[in-house]
Amino acid sequence: MRHTRIGLRLALVVAAALATSGEPGAQGTNAMSNPYRMLDGWPQMPPTIRWGAVIGIIPDGQGGTWIHHRSNPPIIKFDSAGRLLKSFGNDMFVQAHGFCMDRDGNLWAGDSGPFADNPATAGRGFQLFKFNQDGKLLLTLGKAGVSKAGPDTFIGPTSCAIAPNGDVVVADGHIPRGTSSQQDGDRIVRFTTDGKFVGSWGRQGSGPGEFIGPHALAFDSRGRLFVADRSNNRIQIFDRDMTFVDEWRHFGRPSGIAILKDDTLIVADSESGKRISGPDGNVVRNLGWKNGIRFGSAKDGSLLHFVDGTDPEGLAADEMGNVFAGLTSRPILQKWIKK
Repeated sequence: MRHTRIGLRLALVVAAALATSGEPGAQGTNAMSNPYRMLDGWPQMPPTIRWGAVIGIIPDGQGGTWIHHRSNPPIIKFDSAGRLLKSFGNDMFVQAHGFCMDRDGNLWAGDSGPFADNPATAGRGFQLFKFNQDGKLLLTLGKAGVSKAGPDTFIGPTSCAIAPNGDVVVADGHIPRGTSSQQDGDRIVRFTTDGKFVGSWGRQGSGPGEFIGPHALAFDSRGRLFVADRSNNRIQIFDRDMTFVDEWRHFGRPSGIAILKDDTLIVADSESGKRISGPDGNVVRNLGWKNGIRFGSAKDGSLLHFVDGTDPEGLAADEMGNVFAGLTSRPILQKWIKK
């Protein structure tokens, strides 16, 4: 009953936040203060490269960042001034999705495959690639063109994160997906950094430990895994043994998650309040909530700030106070800094 006690305490914290926000109900989380401002003109993409939807972001800790976007070259490094330093991976990806860096500094970049039936991409996608920072391909997981849940195949990887012991944890099961893809089996998968399958957890559904389109991952200071279970409008939290701890629904419809060393929790919501076609039809997603970036605590679930006027799907943050937001609605990378 551990998660029940946490949920009761959390309900009191959230109620207090909503009561002081100036608006009732779900909309209260949209009225919180915004201590951030967007840095104009950052970064400077060379005119020879066309922006794609920015889905993966890895800050370098010095004000710059790596990105994984849906264009060529798909993997790019910007310095703190927004100047391009490196780029690679041309023509390797059908649909960029999932990006993380392991303890050795290697980059893991996912390809969720096409979001619908597309004969032009047959035999491609549904893989996870490991590169060094010079763009050398070190390892490939998954089978090109094969979309199913298995120890050596993915339905469609959407995110990855590095576990406290160094393993690579992958969210698997993008929504929407083509008719040739496995339509169930949404899960969390774990590998060693040399590609050995460790295990998988979950299934498609809306109960504890079940997922519909898990979309982002992050670990807190206690080694708990936070999963953006986007199509269920919630964050799910698991302990080190992947035992369900709690679910939080007051951070909106989560597309991206970042957790800082002090357990500041940052959540990107790209879909709330939008009418989007999907398996359940053309409906307004997470009715009553707005898209934006919500800030709170991974320790107790309290809400602190809300950045309105943006709808990022990709998200990352660094210990310098920079928040990087990758948009897919209009391909661009935003850098938010403290006012």
